[in-house]
Formats: sequence, C-alpha cells, structure tokens
Amino acid sequence: MCDKLFEGKPGTPIQRIYFKQAVMKPTEYSTTNTAIIDDRASLQKFYLFTNQLSKHRKVRFTGKLDEADNIEWNFKYRGYPLTLQYNIYNGVSLTPQTGKESKDAKVVNEVVVLLKGKSA
Repeated sequence: MCDKLFEGKPGTPIQRIYFKQAVMKPTEYSTTNTAIIDDRASLQKFYLFTNQLSKHRKVRFTGKLDEADNIEWNFKYRGYPLTLQYNIYNGVSLTPQTGKESKDAKVVNEVVVLLKGKSA
C-alpha cells in the first residue's frame, strides 16, 4: 500500500490518498506471439491483407475494432482465433487470441508467410 499526501489550493487541508500497488510475482507473466507483418504498412495495405484472407483463404472476420490510430479484426484460421491489427505507429501485425503458445506460434507464422508471399 502506498501513502501519498496531496495539497489542494492554498488554505485547504491536506488530503491523504491511498494507492494499492499490485506486485507481480516471478511466476505470473504472460507472453504473446505477435508477428509484425509490415512495420511500414499503410491502411490500404491492411485492407489488402484482409481481402487476401477473406477471398483466398475463405476467412470470416468475427469482430472488428476501428479506432482513430488502431484497427483490430478478429478471425479464425483453421480453428485458431487470431487478430490482424493495424496501428499507425507499428504497421500491420498478427496476434493469437489464446494462450496455447507453441501451436499459436506455428499458425501465426503460417499466416504471416501466406500474407507476405501474396503481397510481394
């Protein structure tokens, strides 16, 4: 628990605010197998990748999150839930949605190879 004192406007009493800090144990960690497909990709290239997946691989997108600087489209490839993401700072990347690390890594790499091969 962290104890901090904050002073408001002159003449007002000092307030004591408590913060509870979460401490991460050495065994509590999470990794993801994010693969960057193209770090300089434009939005047009992201839509090219989504078109390739839907037309040539018969992928249906199950969820879409569109924000000003970030777009995430969820889909399943061979039963594995994945997310294709476009970010104006990081380009286009592919991330698994589950925690099955070794199997997800293989599927992510397979899709990356497919997309890079088609866009070249």
